[in-house]
Amino acid sequence: MKRRCSQRGQLYKESSRASDSVTSSSESDDHSDATVETDLTEPSSPPPAKKQRRADKRCYTQKIAADDGLGELYNDPLDDTGVDLSGIPEDFDKAKGTIQGRERVEDRWKRFCVIKAQLEPNESKWQKPEDALRRSSNNDKYRFLGWTLKLDRGKNGQKLKQIHKASSLMTDWKNLRLYYQRLTKTQINDQDSKEILAGIRYLVFENGLDTQPGKKTPVYIEDIAPLNETILSTQEKKFYLGLQRIQVCLFNSLALFTVHRQNALLSLQFKDLQISLQKDPHGGPPILNIELTPEGTKKFLGITKLTTFCLLEVIYGPSLVLCPHTLLFGILFYARAFRNGLRSKAQLRKLFIRKRCEQLVIPFDPAKADWYVFCKTELVDGVPTAQWEQAMTNAMMSRLLVIFGEIHGWLGMFHAHQFRYGSGKIINESAGWVSKEQHMLIMKHASSRTFLEHYHPLRVDTDMIRIICGLDPDVELMRAVSRQSRWRDTRRPRYLTDQQRAQIEDHPELEEARCKLSKARAQYEDTQKPGLLPCIQRLEKEVKNTRVRLLRALRHKVRENFDEEQAFLDIEAQLSGTAVEEEDEDRSPLEDNMHPLQLYLVQCLVSYPISNSLEDEWNRRDTGADAVAQYCGVFEGGPRRGRPKRKASDSAASDSPSSQPHKGHRAQNSFDRGGAPDSTRDERLRMIKEHIQESKQPRHCFQCFADEKQPDDIRFKKFYDGGCVTRHFDAIHLDKGSFKCEWCEVVLLHRMAFQRHAQDVHRVRSRWRCPEPANPCAS
Repeated sequence: MKRRCSQRGQLYKESSRASDSVTSSSESDDHSDATVETDLTEPSSPPPAKKQRRADKRCYTQKIAADDGLGELYNDPLDDTGVDLSGIPEDFDKAKGTIQGRERVEDRWKRFCVIKAQLEPNESKWQKPEDALRRSSNNDKYRFLGWTLKLDRGKNGQKLKQIHKASSLMTDWKNLRLYYQRLTKTQINDQDSKEILAGIRYLVFENGLDTQPGKKTPVYIEDIAPLNETILSTQEKKFYLGLQRIQVCLFNSLALFTVHRQNALLSLQFKDLQISLQKDPHGGPPILNIELTPEGTKKFLGITKLTTFCLLEVIYGPSLVLCPHTLLFGILFYARAFRNGLRSKAQLRKLFIRKRCEQLVIPFDPAKADWYVFCKTELVDGVPTAQWEQAMTNAMMSRLLVIFGEIHGWLGMFHAHQFRYGSGKIINESAGWVSKEQHMLIMKHASSRTFLEHYHPLRVDTDMIRIICGLDPDVELMRAVSRQSRWRDTRRPRYLTDQQRAQIEDHPELEEARCKLSKARAQYEDTQKPGLLPCIQRLEKEVKNTRVRLLRALRHKVRENFDEEQAFLDIEAQLSGTAVEEEDEDRSPLEDNMHPLQLYLVQCLVSYPISNSLEDEWNRRDTGADAVAQYCGVFEGGPRRGRPKRKASDSAASDSPSSQPHKGHRAQNSFDRGGAPDSTRDERLRMIKEHIQESKQPRHCFQCFADEKQPDDIRFKKFYDGGCVTRHFDAIHLDKGSFKCEWCEVVLLHRMAFQRHAQDVHRVRSRWRCPEPANPCAS
């Protein structure tokens, strides 16, 4: 029973006075124990063993507490933690990359010991890899690092990329030290480390390893805005759902404005967001505020201090492709994430903050708190479905950034860390607004030297001539010559030509792999030994992998040499007067098969303000968020497979005089008020609609054609005959839970009513029959 504070204090004073007067002799303890003993009644039957142990523990605890004089104050728990220090795994809460690096060096050390055991059979230490590392000398460690530089095959016989950077060799040395420390429980002393480092410097010099760090090319807002426009409008890359395209644009926007790492943004969940209306201290209308507190940040000892970023809605620039509010609210409205059922920003604008309050929090649906903003999208029973409870992996987002960077015309592989290079540099130079400590908090760095050594771009963008001459530096020009878009050229090839691919077939490495495969096949034909079949399969895989590796290397070389080769051709054409006038690059290239909702999305997000009125600007932003939410559910048709089809008549069409006015007319009429495509697509829509309405046995599916969310290749699909349409209708549309006719916009009560409607109205005779119920009297 709990006592009041006064009673506790009085009891504590009495116990302290009593403890001063009582001696610690064993005789007095025995006497005191004897005075409190009472006769116990013997039970007729002994209690269960489990209950007896609990009683013994309770009595023992009370006895100890009574001996200390604190039995009435405390009831301390027992030491039942359950896990000893030795039982905790050594890899507990370590980064995945750290574990992979340690496992890689362990595997290579075992392979090194096998080689040394063959060369030195009299040396017993090489028989056991762990014992060999404990007894290894500095020369053994040095020779191991030199041996790793010559490795050609990795785990499971995979071809290694080889080590070309000195930093990679230092990483192997770091992993070897950690492996040694794990086995011996001691670190390599400083003297031994100095000797091995001297050997590493020699290996770097002898093998010609690159000692310079990688290029830290920054990206700024001037780079990301055109990139997002390319992501929204391009048809060279397609997804299952329009949601995936919006997610890439949102990732670029959040990475630019929050300087977060990639894994932190991809782990963002609805519970990490807080949406609110904030009262404007200047007396204006309430301001939308988005607060981000991602938990997937880089950790030290498994603990990290979470930082919250406040993104207030700002009227900045004419384009909405970089506005995180427009993109994020579109995804949230599509997911129906809000508890009050909010479905548009126009509803948010109508809300107000009550008096004596500073904010109005917009609550999320608790059932969707664990949903990810950047979720996976997979095919479920052939239907693209957003897997909201599964986060997109780093590899998936990294691959998308590389693809869209190449489509945009950038050189090299665009990666997420370039956001930290550019935005971190801007924050570092904003001394009047951001302090040194604030910069370290935003970047999550323990020291300012971390940014200088690992993040600050190595290309000096200081206008030295103007500064030394006493002139004002041209900051915009120097920033333009150092950012990512400097090396942009949309003509840079993404695929190899047939002639370039044919060159690989004569490569000596590929010839050697094919020769080994031919010998193995010939040997199998002569001997018919089943044991040769796994070898033949391995050699076939080797030939395929060799071809892919050589094609990848050739593609990289062609893209790297493109700038110099194309510059030579351009200069020659300009000097000879044969240069062709280029088209306006500001016009977005729109293709005939672009979805109407995608056209409408681009039109809304790339639109310009029509007036200086705040209400008109709000309407423009609200319309953009609605367009994003509408496009998230569009089926794009899935990723493209293989290289794009070559247009045989491209050159002829571009040179013919009749094609020029047609091309100009198409570019001029690419957008209209309703976001509709050009006349070619309209004519095709009209013809298919007339065919479905008039044909006795339509060869187009009326349900797919009427669903405007479907991509054009599905809506315009033409089947072989009416029977194929019937099989398609039974397999796809009858299996869905809702029986709504998209053409007539009516909802049928059940499957049989939907079948009758398809037959009577659309002349599609369904073959599905309800299974006959089992006859209970048959047996």
